[in-house]
Amino acid sequence: MNPQGIEPGNVAQSVEPRPAPVARRPYLAVFRAGPSSVHRRLLREDPRRNWDCAVNWWCEPPALNEPGIAEEIAFTGGEHKFDGFAAFFAQGWQPEWNYRYVLLADDDVYFRPGDLSRLFETCERHAVQLGQPALRWGTNVNHLVTTWNPMATLRRVSFVEVMTPVFSMATLRELLPTFTVSRSTFGIDWAWGALLQGRGAIHVVDAIRVDHLKPVDWAAGALYTRLKSLGVDPAAEMRELRARFGEFGGIRTLPSGHVSSWPGAPFGDALVRAVDRLVRAKWWLHDRAWRFVSRVRGRHIPKFPGDTGAAGGDDRAPGG
Repeated sequence: MNPQGIEPGNVAQSVEPRPAPVARRPYLAVFRAGPSSVHRRLLREDPRRNWDCAVNWWCEPPALNEPGIAEEIAFTGGEHKFDGFAAFFAQGWQPEWNYRYVLLADDDVYFRPGDLSRLFETCERHAVQLGQPALRWGTNVNHLVTTWNPMATLRRVSFVEVMTPVFSMATLRELLPTFTVSRSTFGIDWAWGALLQGRGAIHVVDAIRVDHLKPVDWAAGALYTRLKSLGVDPAAEMRELRARFGEFGGIRTLPSGHVSSWPGAPFGDALVRAVDRLVRAKWWLHDRAWRFVSRVRGRHIPKFPGDTGAAGGDDRAPGG
């Protein structure tokens, strides 16, 4: 599964939700899923979960071969997970569903057992409006700002990406119009950063770390091959949305408002920022080394499709 959730041959379909059971849980995790989705593994490994599972299938759902491991909600439709969810929200969302937080996840993001439940609990405990889990060191990272900072429980940032965002319901309703502004999904998360700037609303939850199981292939991946066949230019969409929504100072960890993983530690914000710089420096050096070795070996280094060359823009991770 690619990070943006578009698959070859995917055709928008009508929304056909299966209603959630009467005894609903307080949170909802929505997966844009194909045949290799990890969401059923997450269901199996979190038997006391506090979240209902909704699946936006882009393919024929594989047969259930484990009793009790089933999604509460299933629907189809959309070119990617955001416009698919927007259609579902408009047509299939039930007024009695009182979910407090909603996660929109790709199906190649793996939470260790129980961590998805803990993510929701942490977001509610700290009144996070828009957040995402941190990415483990060594996994496939798209933006350095999302990489795990061991000094932080919760880190205030200017940006979270489209791969695994978690929304409070108020923020979800506010940002829902952005879900359909891009066919490639490039620029949707930029719009969030611009719309929420100055509020201290966006956080990386470093207390929860996830594995991104598949690398992004900017040059020949299924997503970008399909977009090219449709005449969709992700870089052009990124430029258009940056111009439309404006700048917000770049993708970065903000100076203050963090929750340190050492409760009561003096200068907590300063320690979080210091470790953040060390983490970013480590992976920047890793990136330089990777690029040097790649060039020496004659390997092609693909260009990130959304790279405009503007300062403060992409915060790309190694290999991106």
